[in-house]
Amino acid sequence: MNIRPADFDGRNEDLLESMRIALRCAPPADREDEFPRAWWQHLASRGLLGVGFDADGRAARADWAAISALAGLIARETASVGLALAWLMNEMLGRFVIGPHARNEAQRALVRMMARGTKIVALAISEPKVGAHPKHLSCFASRHDDHWQLDGEKAFVSNGPAADTVIVLAVTGEADGRKIFDAFVVATDAVGLNRLPNSRPAALPPLGHCGLAFDACHVARAGRLRTDGRAFDLIAKPLRALEDALLAGVVCGAMQAELNALASWQRGAAPTPATLRTIGALQLELAALAQLAAASASHLDRQGADDRLADVNVGTRSMLERWQGACEAFAAPLDDHSPNLLELGRDIRTVLGIARGVGEARQLASGTGLLNKKEPDEVPA
Repeated sequence: MNIRPADFDGRNEDLLESMRIALRCAPPADREDEFPRAWWQHLASRGLLGVGFDADGRAARADWAAISALAGLIARETASVGLALAWLMNEMLGRFVIGPHARNEAQRALVRMMARGTKIVALAISEPKVGAHPKHLSCFASRHDDHWQLDGEKAFVSNGPAADTVIVLAVTGEADGRKIFDAFVVATDAVGLNRLPNSRPAALPPLGHCGLAFDACHVARAGRLRTDGRAFDLIAKPLRALEDALLAGVVCGAMQAELNALASWQRGAAPTPATLRTIGALQLELAALAQLAAASASHLDRQGADDRLADVNVGTRSMLERWQGACEAFAAPLDDHSPNLLELGRDIRTVLGIARGVGEARQLASGTGLLNKKEPDEVPA
C-alpha cells in the first residue's frame, strides 16, 4: 500500500518509477562490505543522485515530499536502512547545507560532483561527549592571512569512512557571550585531518561512521561556506527537525520491507483469522504512519523545519516505536528468524533512538504545558 501526499504529481511518480527500476537491476550492496560505490554510480548513471538540488544548471527535480518518498522506496526495495540514509544524506547536504550557502564556483562544482556520484560528502557537527550542544562545541577555526586552521574533534560522522569531503561546523569567535559558528568544506585527505575509529559498535551498515581529528588542519579561505557566523542557526539548529521528518519516510519503507517478509512466511501456512487480523492491523497502521510521514515532508516544503514540525516528529517517532514493538511481538513465535530480518529490525531501532534526549525534552515540555494549562472556567486560588 503506497500513500502519497495530495500534491504528489506525475513528475514525482515518474521519479519513483525510475528509482524502482534502477534498484531492481542495481549491483549488490553487502552490509558487511565497505561503502558500495558501484551501487552509488549505478544510481548516478540513471540520474538518481542530486534529484533534490540544483546541479549542472538544472532545477531540482524533487521537493522534500518526493525526497522522503524516494528514500522510503530505497529502504523498502533494498531492505537496507543504511543505503536509504546514504542517499538521503546526499540530497539533504546538497539541497539544504551546501547549495544555499555556496560562496564560489568550487563549492557549486562540489554540488555537481555529488549529483554525478563522484564526490561523497559527510557533515560533522557533533563532538565527543557533548553531542551537538552549541555551548559545549569546541572545534575551533582560527583565521590566518591566506587560510583557516581547524583544531579539535568531531564524533559519529555518518558516512565519514567513505567521504571524500566533509562539511565541518566550527567555532570562529564569540559575541555577547555566545559562540559564533561557521561551516567549512574540507577534503578528507587534507593535511592535519585524521579519521578516528568509531567508539560505538558499527551501526546502519554500509553507511559507516567515524570520528575526525583536526590538528592544525589548513583550509583555504575559499573553503568557508556563506554562513557569515550563523552556521549553527542556519544549518545545525533546523537540521534536527528536517532530518527527523525525512527519517520517518525511511523508517516506514524499512518497516514495509519487514512486514512483507513476515507476510511471506505466512503464505501457504494456513494462518488463523487472528493472525490475519494482526498482520492486517499492522499493514493498516503502517499505511496511516506513512501518510503522516508524507505530510511531515510536505510541511517542510510549505513551512520549513519549524517548532510545530519538531513536535509532530516526536509524536510520530513514538508511534513508530509502538508499531515496531507490535511487529516484533508478532514475529517472536514464528519459526523462521532470518538474520536479514533481525538486522533490519535492529537498524530500525537504531534510527528511532537517534537524538532520543531531544525528543524526551519535548515530551517533558508538552506534558508540563498540558498540566499547567488552566481550563476556561478555572478560577485562580
